[in-house]
Amino acid sequence: MDADDPVPLIPWDEPMSDEKEPSAESLRLYGYALVVGTWLLFAVSINSFFELWRFVIAPLSMDSRSQQLHQRLVGFFSTVDQYVLRSFGIYVVGWWWALVSWVGLKLFKHSKGNRE
Repeated sequence: MDADDPVPLIPWDEPMSDEKEPSAESLRLYGYALVVGTWLLFAVSINSFFELWRFVIAPLSMDSRSQQLHQRLVGFFSTVDQYVLRSFGIYVVGWWWALVSWVGLKLFKHSKGNRE
């Protein structure tokens, strides 16, 4: 093969026919799981950001019999809030880190440097 000859084409292979495509039932299950997971993530995040759970369990603090349950729920939801807010902070910092790294790589790639 000479330097002027074009590169030979890669022959087309027919896709294997025995590969199964996902069934409609499994796709429907994945879709419902995705929707439920998204709404659960949304509900937990909004609940943690605005501490809406305090309004829901506030009536428990009025009754002397449910004080212990109220204290346990406050401790549980406070812990969940801390984890959600820390996870969100790590997520945001990770995206900033990726963005700054990408910009740095672009600037390094397009810099001319001092060529002599």
